[in-house]
This record gives sequence, C-alpha cells and structure tokens, in this order.
Amino acid sequence: MPRSRREKKARRFRQLCTHAVIAATLFSTAYAFAQGSSGAAAAASASSPTHPNTAQAQQQTCKPLADNPIVSQASPSLPAKPKRIVVLEFMFAEDLAAVGITPVGMADPEYYPVWIGYDNARLASVPDIGTRQEPSLEAIAAVKPDLILGVGLRHAPIFAALERIAPTVLFKYGPNFTEDGSRVTQLDWSRKILRTIGCLTGREEAARAVEARVDAGFARDARRLAEAGRRGEQVAWLQELGLPDRYWAFTGNSTAAGVAHALGLDLWPAEATREGTAYVSSEDLLKKPKLTVLFVSATETQVPLATKLDSPIWRFVPARSAGRVGLVERNIWGFGGPMSALRLADTMTDTLLSLPAPGVRKQER
Repeated sequence: MPRSRREKKARRFRQLCTHAVIAATLFSTAYAFAQGSSGAAAAASASSPTHPNTAQAQQQTCKPLADNPIVSQASPSLPAKPKRIVVLEFMFAEDLAAVGITPVGMADPEYYPVWIGYDNARLASVPDIGTRQEPSLEAIAAVKPDLILGVGLRHAPIFAALERIAPTVLFKYGPNFTEDGSRVTQLDWSRKILRTIGCLTGREEAARAVEARVDAGFARDARRLAEAGRRGEQVAWLQELGLPDRYWAFTGNSTAAGVAHALGLDLWPAEATREGTAYVSSEDLLKKPKLTVLFVSATETQVPLATKLDSPIWRFVPARSAGRVGLVERNIWGFGGPMSALRLADTMTDTLLSLPAPGVRKQER
C-alpha cells in the first residue's frame, strides 16, 4: 500500500478512536447511574417482560411516598403543587417538560440536548446548577426552589444539605429484576417515576396523557413491524464504546428490552443484569445466524459503518454478511423517561425496516 494511503488510513483510525474514547467516558456516567439499581441477588426468570396497563394506571391514585418502591428518600413535608423545581438528573428534566413544567435549575444542561433532546426549546435557558455527580448547593439555593428531585445513588450523601434548601425527593433509578413474580424493565420503572412526578406536581392527568401518547406510538410501530412480517425478529441493541470488538448489549431488563417487547421483537441477550447492560464482543455474534444488529454510534456521522466493523471477526458475523447491521444515530439515550423510550421505539422500528429480514440477503449494488 502506498505510504500516503497508509497514513490516511492511520489518521482516520486515530480520529475514530479519539471520538470513541470520548463517548465511552460519557457513557461511563450512564453506567454508574444504572448501577443504582436496587437489584436482586438471583437472576430473573426467562419469561418476557411485562408492562403496565395504562388503563389500570389511570385508575391509581397518588400514594404516600413512604409506600412508593421507586423513592429512596423524601422529606416528610412536601409542597402540594411546587412551582420551582430543581432536577439533578436528565430523566426528571424530560419528565417535567413532558407534563408542561420548566424546572428552575438542572444539572449538566449542556449535555441534555446531546443525550436526551426532548423539548430542548423549553430547557435551553434553564440555569446550570452543576453536574449530576456534584451539584452546587450554592447554585441550587440561588434559584430558590420549592422542590428538589435527585437520585439516591448519587445524592444520598448530600440529602440533608439539599433538604435544608428545599423539600427533596430522591428516586431509585433501577428496579428489582422481578416484582410479584413478573420481570420488570427499566422502562416500567421510568413510567412509575413519571407517574410519581405527576403526583408530586399535581399533573397526574398530564402524566397519563404522556403515557397514552407513548403507548399509541408503541402500537403504531408494532403495527408497522407486523405488517412487514418482522414480528418476533431477534434483535440486538449494541452501543459502541470505543473498545475494539467490544460493546454494550442492552439486556432483558433494560429500557431497550421493554421497548422491544412492546414492538413484538425478541431482544438479545434476554437475561437480566444488574445495570441492564452486558459486555459482548463480535465473537459472541458468530453463532447468531438470525440476529439483526442495531448498532448505536458514538462517533460523528462521517465515520461509516464499514469502518466501525473493520475487524477480522466482524467479516464472519452472519448479520454483517447478510446486510443486517444497521447504524443508529449517535447517542440514543437508554436511560431516559417514557418520551426517550418512544424515540427509541421509532428509531428501532425505522432502522429495522431499512434492513433485510432474516433469510433475505441484501442485494448487491
């Protein structure tokens, strides 16, 4: 190979690695967040995830937070309809926006459009109160909140300090693997968080409307897949990490699994894990002849899929040789609320339908 071509290829590879390492660093935040799952010691059963019935959810009334399994800590006295709310996690900003509330302060606002992106216009001018890992107590006090929403995993050590500023509620992010003998997913858990935020803010009806919108979107995407004969197809939702031939696969208790189930798809790997993800390699895909891989990029759009899959192993992966590896737009957030889940469902459906079905080889051009 001429020297100039070798140099060009090496330069492109270095650029890819740089972008991927940055992405991996950002995703480590999500990994730490997901480890806040209360977890169960034993693995979940192999049954399919179950999802709440929205009609039943609409009949439920707001219960005391002491009886709420998704709340880890809460102030004993909370405002009836808080108007000035500070959020210390992206999901809560998304949920407030979904029910029509603009927070008065949020953590890491510059990263919200990158990872979540729901209703950016509403949240664009919300004051920055520090990072999700280390919020600034001074900045929080400066916006004079009447309610603070945080995550037990990160903010339990500063709960007393937060409570001195304003009444505070800390949520558990992840569910146990099972509830009442049925497997639950992070999607189920995020819906419960939305309902609780609806109750805390007096926006129960708005929260129900959000869930109805999400369910309608799931049903629409499920119909599209069924009409295309793709119901029951086995898919993997892989996240690029910047590690050679090594990826996150979202597992059977993840939000991606909850979405796949709602769409009538079979997510691989099906087992539940503490954080809803598992490391897999391209070698793990060699014995999956019917698997379709949806590959979430962590780099800029100018890096083509062929470059990402340029390894001695990938060329033998059945999904790749059959043209069933689809590149998903970068930074689809797997740890958001119901509106993020709807975006994930739309993207999963669109990408899958752009690829040939198992048993149908992609036509050469």
